[in-house]
Amino acid sequence: MEPQTWNRILDHVRMLVQQETWWRPGSCIVAAVSGGPDSIALLHVLHQLSPEYGWSVICAHMNHGFRPEESAAESEFVEAQAMALGIPFESEQVDAPAYMQQTGKGAQEAARELRYRFLHRIAAKHSADSIALAHHMDDQAETVMMRIIRGTGPDGMGGIKMHRIEKNVELVRPFLRIYKADLIRSCEECHFQYMNDSSNELRKYTRNRIRLDVLPFLQQYNRQLVPTLSRLAEIAGPESEYIQQQTEALYAELVKEKEGSFSFPVTSFVGAHVALQRRLIKLILNYLSSTAEQFDFTKIELIRQQIVNSHLTSWNLDVGDRVICVREYEDIRFMQDYRDGIEPFCIPLQRENATISIPGSSDQVEIRLLEWKECHSEALQLSSDEALFDADLTDFPLYLRSRRPGDMIKLLGSGTKKVKNLFIDAKIPLSQRDCLPLLTDDHGRVLWIPGVRRSQEALLHPGSIHCLYMRRIKSAK
Repeated sequence: MEPQTWNRILDHVRMLVQQETWWRPGSCIVAAVSGGPDSIALLHVLHQLSPEYGWSVICAHMNHGFRPEESAAESEFVEAQAMALGIPFESEQVDAPAYMQQTGKGAQEAARELRYRFLHRIAAKHSADSIALAHHMDDQAETVMMRIIRGTGPDGMGGIKMHRIEKNVELVRPFLRIYKADLIRSCEECHFQYMNDSSNELRKYTRNRIRLDVLPFLQQYNRQLVPTLSRLAEIAGPESEYIQQQTEALYAELVKEKEGSFSFPVTSFVGAHVALQRRLIKLILNYLSSTAEQFDFTKIELIRQQIVNSHLTSWNLDVGDRVICVREYEDIRFMQDYRDGIEPFCIPLQRENATISIPGSSDQVEIRLLEWKECHSEALQLSSDEALFDADLTDFPLYLRSRRPGDMIKLLGSGTKKVKNLFIDAKIPLSQRDCLPLLTDDHGRVLWIPGVRRSQEALLHPGSIHCLYMRRIKSAK
């Protein structure tokens, strides 16, 4: 009898190879073969089409160590199948249970991680440019349903990708639009031997429960549930990719990167579509955090709402993993917590010339003791980064220190003001306030805040003899 199902599968793979321009002549393909009907069918498809397209095939099998006796038999079986077809065979045995204990990962996650490491090593060994995987339509449906149950977004609904690049190697799944039942039928039509993995029937695994219980129950309401979920993935995947491309374009247009921080104008962000707002936040968090998966919809929406709806022009929000989101007047900035690693400082200054480095900053403060006649002309041309004091009216030692709660400064002709409010009026970003030095005297009075204001203390007068000149030297960045 003509193997009709097998021929349809061959024609389907031929069509994909031509449409997607996979596997050019001379390509080396690593086939991931477990020994089940889907991966055995994949091995035979690649072997049968290889003379037609001029590619070579490597059979790769991993023994995860979960079922010692069965796993050993599967490895021997797959090796025999590869030898019968004249295909080079590569295998590896690992201790997945031990890896689970070591990393705290679940069984399926640990097995997948070890398996892909192995496949990439084999691809590198044989200079292969592609890895072929036997995921089918039922796998796709299970994946989409599992992600929906766990609470996924558009990216997750895209399911398993038919083709993607990982570590400069193509991962290709030519069976993603084919039912598992058809793969089994094709093996039986062609008398291809295969093995069944007994662990596929264990309900302790979430994926198995979805396949054995959830999908059959839901199929009462939609007999076409598997192709429906697969079609959802086909629609959602490209649409999600398009939105991501638009997000990356918005990122390039709006976001400025500087010393590990990412900033953008509030007004431009508010004018973007809400879908792009969420994606932009997520993209920035991915750059800043090694555990970005913790930033779920709830966290991202909290950040977005704060940016869009808060009427305050200065605030900071701890978003987790030592990342903060800060509003600095007209800009939003994401960065590692600027408070982390910046210790309060207090540097004593004696009555002598010196140059002091400011902790947490690359700026310096220069101190010079001069005769009044030497600096009289300078007093008329001071910038905000310079200050002059009557050295004889100044109570030494002076101190360069970080701000403290309750700091006050007595301003020329305008009374006393909180340093905190002075920073707000001067629009000093939150991320800079803990690094900005305050000059105080031995009584704790604030004399000067470089770049911001000078107090009315120790003013020069016609009878001044000694002058204290101070200048902040900004780093050349």
